[in-house]
Amino acid sequence: MIVKMKKYDFLIYHKDYQSFLLKLRELGIVHIVQKQQGMVAESSNLLELMKLEKRYQNLIRTLKSINAENRIKELKALNKNLSGDQILEKSEALFAEKETLNLDKQGIQKELLRLAPLGSFEPDAITRLATKGWHTNIHVTSKSKFDEQWFEEYNAIILTENASQIFFATFTQTSGVPHIEAEHVRFSEKSISGWNESLNEIEKRRQEIENELTRIAQEEIETLYYYEKIVNDQINFEQVELSGNAVAGEKLMILEGYVPEETEPQTSDILKNEAIYFNVSTPTPEDNPPIKLKNNRFARAFEMIGNLYDRPNYHAFDMTAFFAPFYAIFFGLCLGDCGYGLLLFLISMFLRRSKEGFMRSAGQLLTYLGLGTMIFGFVSGTFFGIPFLDDHNVVKWSWLLPLKGVIMSSEQLFMFALVIGGIQIVYALFIKAITRWMRFGFFYSLDTFGWVIAILGTAVFFMAKKEIISLSYHTNIYIFVLSVGGFLMLFFNNPAKGLRGVPGSIGSGLFGIYNKLSGILGDILSYIRLFALGISGAVLGLVFNQLAMSLAPDIIIARELVMIIILLFGHTINILINSLGAFIHPIRLTFVEFYNNVGFEGGGKAYTPFKKLTMDD
Repeated sequence: MIVKMKKYDFLIYHKDYQSFLLKLRELGIVHIVQKQQGMVAESSNLLELMKLEKRYQNLIRTLKSINAENRIKELKALNKNLSGDQILEKSEALFAEKETLNLDKQGIQKELLRLAPLGSFEPDAITRLATKGWHTNIHVTSKSKFDEQWFEEYNAIILTENASQIFFATFTQTSGVPHIEAEHVRFSEKSISGWNESLNEIEKRRQEIENELTRIAQEEIETLYYYEKIVNDQINFEQVELSGNAVAGEKLMILEGYVPEETEPQTSDILKNEAIYFNVSTPTPEDNPPIKLKNNRFARAFEMIGNLYDRPNYHAFDMTAFFAPFYAIFFGLCLGDCGYGLLLFLISMFLRRSKEGFMRSAGQLLTYLGLGTMIFGFVSGTFFGIPFLDDHNVVKWSWLLPLKGVIMSSEQLFMFALVIGGIQIVYALFIKAITRWMRFGFFYSLDTFGWVIAILGTAVFFMAKKEIISLSYHTNIYIFVLSVGGFLMLFFNNPAKGLRGVPGSIGSGLFGIYNKLSGILGDILSYIRLFALGISGAVLGLVFNQLAMSLAPDIIIARELVMIIILLFGHTINILINSLGAFIHPIRLTFVEFYNNVGFEGGGKAYTPFKKLTMDD
């Protein structure tokens, strides 16, 4: 659920403004409403700080990749005696030098490719010949155009030749390039051996830079994290400072903020000791307070899923607790293998031990997804691709006989996917009706209640027709229920207009019924993907098992080894692909089908209290 907020309006004398902000930051409870438009342009210092933060972030990201490449496991602890700016400038200079060396290396390699057909020669020898009056030129031409008279006229010497070209040198006592039908090749300032020496020097320097960057990644990255947080803290303070509005000839500053309702008494008691005026009020519908969610342990694990779409509007409702159970069920149906669920559950136990906040949260989410997969993988009847039932729906293992009624066939899974989809749609409409009733009044919920009544009535009617339930006069009851639902849809689809809007409500109601009905049918059919993904994963797992059995040779040790390799490779690919699908498709069902029918309202901003940042933030 969304934590209720209290709004604070502060009035501060301009000379006390900065000191007040420092005290407010130490308090660490108040969320300050910050300006967005033109804030950076108002402060050159803020712009420079943001550029500096970006430099730190880019360097840290690059050094982390170096950590990964060199498999550095143990990093040195934070050293506050080191200067973050010095590490930053030194590292950037090393990366710039490394880039220059890479360009130089590419240039030398191109030069070596150009010189390779000419053979090895020393430029000094060419210079010594020139001092003796002999001018040397190198040429290339096709074999068909080479004239043997050049041997006599220009003292030509063939250097190298290939299938189509001849590289040759001419020696003349007249300066300039001989006028012959051949392309002139320029000399190089170094010989091939000289360029190779330069290449070795570049490679040696590159290795020195790589070693130094690896050392920085291991010994100083924590220090860079620390200084990046300091810069971020300065940016945050600067943004808050610029968020005040100057009034009364810039003698007074007005600042707006929010605190959770439960901490308001404590906050007010502390602020009363300050020489400022403040007013506490309840946010109005025109206000946009920050969003702080407070859910139980189960729903809290799914908050990261909801945040992928948007945070709820403060004046609406948080839907995390409502979609969380369905998401776990959908994930389990899509992955559809009890063994895969067990593996995910074991991985989640490892992730939950992580000190990193994101990894720990991901581990908590994966725990419930793994449990859901274990449960609905058992319902689907597979364990690492091994089916519990044979082609005649007979249980393969005797100890599963008491649970045979829980295991579903393909037809039952198909129907279950449609039923669970219909349940979520009705559930979403019911929540929408209740929330509209709570926010706007009872009459605003009647249209949606009409849909709930009509859908539930239709479901009961078909169950009675199929004799799933016993109900007398079910046809008459269904006609009555459908009439009540249709009446509410037709006459209460626009309650804001009151009785004056009844004639228009009928027309818009009929059009709305058509659109809504086609939309709901399409939404329910979308849940077939749960069945399709689950079946495809189970079939792939079975295929890999059969491949392992059929491709294994009849040699005692080799047979087991080949089977293990095929099973590990196959099931790894299967679980990765199907886990991705099991993650994405329930997200789509949540954000499109569920959110659309529940009337989700987003646009909320996260509650981020103004406080001094720490390494854990």
